[in-house]
Amino acid sequence: MPAPIYRKTDAGREEVGARKAGLSPVTRRVLILVNGQDGVAALASLGLPDLQSHLDTLLAFRLIEPVPGSGNRSASPVAAPVTAAVTAAPIAAPAPAAPVAPPVDPEEDRQVQALQRKAFLMLRQHFGPDTPTVAQAVFAARTLPDFRMALDGIEAKLAIYMGRKQATRELDTLRGGL
Repeated sequence: MPAPIYRKTDAGREEVGARKAGLSPVTRRVLILVNGQDGVAALASLGLPDLQSHLDTLLAFRLIEPVPGSGNRSASPVAAPVTAAVTAAPIAAPAPAAPVAPPVDPEEDRQVQALQRKAFLMLRQHFGPDTPTVAQAVFAARTLPDFRMALDGIEAKLAIYMGRKQATRELDTLRGGL
């Protein structure tokens, strides 16, 4: 399987010039180096430390996206099974349709992205380079209710280090806008 290839999103191209997301210098460098042509292996050959963590951060902020058909598992998850099913035997009945995600309100999407950036900066102080891993649910949230539920999970993790009351106070700054 070829190495995945990523490209900048519109937000990523804007971030290169605007510097709004508060990226670390190395993460910003990775963003600049992502060009839609070089795979992860080519980026890794440049000697960037902890490359996957930086890519995860950029993906969470939606500053980069996988190039379709470039070896990413998410690029075409159903292509192989459908081909195998068609060549193996005729299909008697159509498969049930996959659930369609509700359309995302652009204003809510912008608000969630702003809260995700704020959460990343705050959580990075507590979890350091493990922030993208620890806060995956926060960065995967696409709606405000999903973001709230993800914060509840983070609160339990923060409570281990700083106590329940302090963790609640810390995350209430993020919940204040909700």
